[in-house]
Amino acid sequence: MKRVLVIVVTFNGRQWLERCLGSVTGDGQTGHRLVVDLYVFDNDSTDGSAEFVAARFPQAKLVRSAENSGFSQPNNLGMQWAMDHGYDFVYLLNQDAWLEAGALEKLVAAACAHPDYAVLSPLQMTDGYQGLDAQFAKCYRPCAKTPQNEHAPLAVPRIMAAHWLVPVAAVRRIGLFEEELFPLYGQDDDWCKRAQYHGLKVGVVPAARAVHDRAQRKESLERVIDRNYRVGSLVRLCDITRPLWERFLFVCLFTVVKAVKYGSILPFKHFRSLCKMLPQVRKARKAAKQGA
Repeated sequence: MKRVLVIVVTFNGRQWLERCLGSVTGDGQTGHRLVVDLYVFDNDSTDGSAEFVAARFPQAKLVRSAENSGFSQPNNLGMQWAMDHGYDFVYLLNQDAWLEAGALEKLVAAACAHPDYAVLSPLQMTDGYQGLDAQFAKCYRPCAKTPQNEHAPLAVPRIMAAHWLVPVAAVRRIGLFEEELFPLYGQDDDWCKRAQYHGLKVGVVPAARAVHDRAQRKESLERVIDRNYRVGSLVRLCDITRPLWERFLFVCLFTVVKAVKYGSILPFKHFRSLCKMLPQVRKARKAAKQGA
């Protein structure tokens, strides 16, 4: 009997929580080989998210924060809880995402059969199953050209952490998310690189399906540049599978390309701040190479 701790970080996500948490506790996820528990960390929501969880899902371990702690720290606390309480797997689930019936059991079965995978994701679909989530498709489609057993993992270079099944043994080997450099975005890409450095894989199990509902998101240009350029550059600098000097030269070129693409000087301003962070990057790279 495998034990899975599903970790959900909430922040003003009341509109999704019934589908999100209900997909974990409803019929179809807790098969005869699984015990599934919920760990919900609320980032000081003002829309009643925490109150809803307490009333509707009283069986969940609910942690209420007095501030918005981002994404990495709450998930780290949840993963540490799983390690301290004897769980076999953690499942990182976005508040705006939910599982199809039976998906979790399929992922756990694949993970048990393929212990060389640090991360397994289901197919991440749009709400209404109109197609693959756009960001997920960028990771998945280039690797999905060869027909295979849909219940076996398909190796991919990276996958976003909206849906992540992670063996606790992999967390013990690789370590937790890097909180200081990646409090909100980028920690999943960084962790995938760290997993690969330590000889583990990242994959998708096509037989398992789930939804990531991001259709309502609208971002300013400044937010897009921050996430795509600044955070993306930081991930590249922290990539321990490549030398730092090589990654730095790439980021120099990346800065010019993104400035032209967005018609903005913001990438150059972010580049200056990235240069100041290089000592911190070196420290993080050293720690990541050593593992947990």
